[in-house]
Amino acid sequence: MKKIENLENLRVFCEIVETGSAREACEKLHIEPSNAFRIIRAMEKELKSKFFDRSQRPMKLTPEGKRYYSYVFRILQLEEELEEELTDSADSLTGPIHVASTAGFRESLIVPSAVEFQMKHPGISIEVKDMVSGVSEFLTTPDNESNDIVFMYRPSDELPEGAILRDCGPMHFIACASPAYLTQQGEPERPSDCMRHTGLLLRLPNRTSVSYLSKNGVTEKLDWKQTMAFTSQVNARDALLLGAGIVPDMAFDQCVDYLKDGRIVPVMRGWTRPPRHCCVITTEKALRKKRVRLFADWLTVRATKYTDEMNKAFFSFPRKGL
Repeated sequence: MKKIENLENLRVFCEIVETGSAREACEKLHIEPSNAFRIIRAMEKELKSKFFDRSQRPMKLTPEGKRYYSYVFRILQLEEELEEELTDSADSLTGPIHVASTAGFRESLIVPSAVEFQMKHPGISIEVKDMVSGVSEFLTTPDNESNDIVFMYRPSDELPEGAILRDCGPMHFIACASPAYLTQQGEPERPSDCMRHTGLLLRLPNRTSVSYLSKNGVTEKLDWKQTMAFTSQVNARDALLLGAGIVPDMAFDQCVDYLKDGRIVPVMRGWTRPPRHCCVITTEKALRKKRVRLFADWLTVRATKYTDEMNKAFFSFPRKGL
């Protein structure tokens, strides 16, 4: 067998590339460095190419090495997927489920749903992770550990090939602040008044704070005296409760309890941004596993009920308040 046809040799090459160190790669693979270098030299000889620039420390991939690595990575990825398909029964109710979402949804929906599901299916382990990028990057992660399910707002971009979206209903947003902030800074009546205020803005993986609000068909731009930006809606809410400023588009589910007890109050009443639809996104590959299908169904039902309850609460909230 040629060196380039041996998967173990390909793993040696990939490990050296990914660790950036032949010594670390050999320690991880439990082989002698001399054997690793012998394998690499034999592969280079067979392909009549140089993969590494050995004049640099640490060694750098040559252009040929980069191209070779892109193919080898895909070959090993396919081999891992094949092994998973053969060893992990599609009908098994044991094994892991990888779920990703942003902090707000994790706190209010994902974690409670996962806990309840796992209590009914103790053989299934659920890993709940922070979503740090858009769906195209997060369904297949750079570390090659794919997520089975992502819960997020409906993406504006086209879904990746093989992705399946389940709509769970709309979420509304309001502009709000704490009573302490308004006592000190005054209350804006419309977006143009925000030039005298601090904006607490969101920079989430699939949603950023809007630069405008609308009311009765009229749209006004939001300009702020100063701003603070957050990559977590939970953190933005905490800053809001501390009297730091105004969130122009807080998701209603993240503030409804605080609205009821008066710790958060609406501002710019009637001015709002369009709602966004919540959705469960998974893949054809993930849904081959019964455990993933069950949890995707479980989460979809609970998320749909959750958004329905939030919509009823939003429209039944005193009109003078929103």
